[in-house]
Amino acid sequence: MNEPDTGFFEEIEHTADLALRCGGPDLASLFRSAARGMYHLMGVEAQELKADSQHRIRLEAEDVESLLVDWLGELAYLAEARGLIFEGMTFETLSATCLEAVLEGGAVPHIDTLIKAVTYHQLKVENSGEGLTATVVFDV
Repeated sequence: MNEPDTGFFEEIEHTADLALRCGGPDLASLFRSAARGMYHLMGVEAQELKADSQHRIRLEAEDVESLLVDWLGELAYLAEARGLIFEGMTFETLSATCLEAVLEGGAVPHIDTLIKAVTYHQLKVENSGEGLTATVVFDV
């Protein structure tokens, strides 16, 4: 499921933490947009990296919201623990409860803002006439 990037993300106001509204025409675009939006909030951009790392990820969850939290949590962990971010995201399997992906990216020299946790606060993946959207709040 390696598709053209047709999703979006935008930072939204939140009192204490950082929040992101993201979406796309399908689940893959939503998950890619959420990841890229989180990287943006962290102050890193894909243009800064040398793409020399590949990572496989497999996640299972009870529902799509939990899968999105687990996905972003895993990416935040890899960014903080190893300094890795990923621009290439190929989903081999992606459903509301299961994700298998091959990630391609590399190390970044600096992360401005570390994400402590991806929260469930106000999290709901919604299906509109234009596709899927979600608002994600990050504890920083």
